[in-house]
Amino acid sequence: MINFPDRLRSARKAKGWSLQELAEQVGNISKQALGKYEQGLMKPEVDTLFGLTKALGVKPDYFLKPARVDLGAISFRKKASLKVKERAVLEEQIRDYLDRYLEIEELLQIQHEFVNPLGRANKVSSYEEVEQAAYSLLTKWKLGVNPIPNVIETLEDNGICVFVLDAPASFDGLATWVGKLPVVVLNGTNTVDRRRFTALHELAHLLLQINAADDKEEEKFCHRFANAMLLPKEVALRELGEVRTSISYGELLSIKKQYGISVQAIMRRAFDLGIIKDSYYRYFCIKIAPNRKEEGFSRFTFEGETMKSYRFEQLLFRLVAESIVTESKAAALGGMSVSALREKIDPVLA
Repeated sequence: MINFPDRLRSARKAKGWSLQELAEQVGNISKQALGKYEQGLMKPEVDTLFGLTKALGVKPDYFLKPARVDLGAISFRKKASLKVKERAVLEEQIRDYLDRYLEIEELLQIQHEFVNPLGRANKVSSYEEVEQAAYSLLTKWKLGVNPIPNVIETLEDNGICVFVLDAPASFDGLATWVGKLPVVVLNGTNTVDRRRFTALHELAHLLLQINAADDKEEEKFCHRFANAMLLPKEVALRELGEVRTSISYGELLSIKKQYGISVQAIMRRAFDLGIIKDSYYRYFCIKIAPNRKEEGFSRFTFEGETMKSYRFEQLLFRLVAESIVTESKAAALGGMSVSALREKIDPVLA
């Protein structure tokens, strides 16, 4: 059980449990014994191992798998309220998902050689260069200036792994690398327009070499990139005009629904492009402050975006269709029961 200590620790953290909490879940083991297991000083008996797998919701072979995932530098976009324990849970959930994802790709003999589509043009040190980088990417990926139908699908089609999970409200998203695989993680509980923006913000972290004065300015550069992708300059000027003294909510909601971008992001875009003055933008920010979640705007929600990534399941189904693994193995990789897997593969015959 060479990997047992690390795998046990990861499974426990993914549940958000302390050693004492895991001990209470298992029932016939002490906190001290669990600590020794995680330090590699002791190995559990068969009945104890069974209790651990049941409490943690994993199969016995989970503890024998080699670790495929070494997360690179993670760029968390988080509020101060994201606790250390919450962050640890997220990291372990991401690690587990990517571990299963990479095993699926390994079985299908899929290899990654991601090439930055921006090439040397990815170096930015000004907002103008960020705008140019966004325009270049729209061109390289043949997206034009029309609304991006599905941001998650676009990223996946271009070699980026996207993982959507339910997370605390204090988490928006993160970007990281696993070897040569670029990864974007999103909070599935966020609104569609917020999730689209976050995905492109994290994409900026992956693609751009940013020369900024500090972390705050780097975040602003990534914000600008995301807005420029969702609402290109040409489109913003066409929809809003070059100079405005005020903008009606009706206009903003119409653009929100068509382009999948929040009202707040649209107004920020208008300010960045000089369409509105600083005084009007500040007035708008004060006015929208009580409703930053844009509640009540649901009927103006963009309808093109899916709620999750489908690539993982598509690869999983391919494993079964080509008889590369058994249904039981595929279900384990998918983190679901065999019956749930059958229901997804063929709901008519399940």
